[in-house]
Amino acid sequence: MKRERGSEGATAGLAAVILGTVAWGCTGIFVQEIRLAALPITFYRLWLGAGLLGVLLLVRRRPLTLQVLWRSVPAGLFLAADIALFFSALKLTTVAVATVIGALQPALVLMVAGRLFGERVGWRVVVWTAVSIVGIVAVALGPGIPRGEHLTGDALAVGSLVAFTGYWLAAKRAIGGSADSDRFTFGVMLVAAAAMTPIAFLCGQPLGPVRPADWFWLALLALVPGSGHLLFNFAHRFIDVSVSSVVSAGNPIVASLLALLVLGQPLDAVQIAGGIVAVLAIAAVAHQAADANRARRLAVPINDGAGQLKPAPWPGRQGAEGETCSAE
Repeated sequence: MKRERGSEGATAGLAAVILGTVAWGCTGIFVQEIRLAALPITFYRLWLGAGLLGVLLLVRRRPLTLQVLWRSVPAGLFLAADIALFFSALKLTTVAVATVIGALQPALVLMVAGRLFGERVGWRVVVWTAVSIVGIVAVALGPGIPRGEHLTGDALAVGSLVAFTGYWLAAKRAIGGSADSDRFTFGVMLVAAAAMTPIAFLCGQPLGPVRPADWFWLALLALVPGSGHLLFNFAHRFIDVSVSSVVSAGNPIVASLLALLVLGQPLDAVQIAGGIVAVLAIAAVAHQAADANRARRLAVPINDGAGQLKPAPWPGRQGAEGETCSAE
């Protein structure tokens, strides 16, 4: 699948990222409303998500191919780890702390993206990343040094951050290859659900009984945040990881507001200030990287073999004429 260009594609990609960010921001309140342990929630959420996407593909008559399924394996394994760790964190710490820690993902993406997608990391990115970490520490330590289950929850949120970064980059790389976003997302969910099944049965956390209210929240969890994966995988075809990452940094704002309004989880002044600093610093990281990459693409010409100069395509992306460029 060739990367799609043009202002219409960029607008569609940006809209998908915004909607996906809002959808992901609902995750915390859904998980905390469910009276099940984290790993059973992960098990049901992944299989429900895979089922919903499977129905969508049947309606559209777009069967999953072995090639797409194979491309989905790395992202699916990362996603299973991410969701299991994040849901476990939400059961032990607050929605705000878990999501603000997860908001560091754009900075980690950009640290790794240089090798994968040719996105250079300058000293300003490092500085802003350090500032964002200070803000995240302020959010985590605002009520005091976390102990017991809160400390465990924070550590699980950090593990989820690493797993989600792996998922994000694996999905970006696979979508840039040729996998369709809807079939790829179904493949990812299927792989993640299959990987989670033996863990759910062996973890010792009971899979039931599931209350009718729990099924309601599980269905919303699969439908709303689950649609965020489809939206982001769709957007990967149109916009860069730098741009999508900066928009997704708004996830903690959505999650914290919903946690305050629905769950009554307040933030103190230190946490609010730290959250603002963290989100703005992460936004600065991604915005700076996006500007640098855009300037480099426009400023570095290459000879097209016919005596004409044209902008060099970015490594790991499709060039303007549809040629495939490898970052390796």
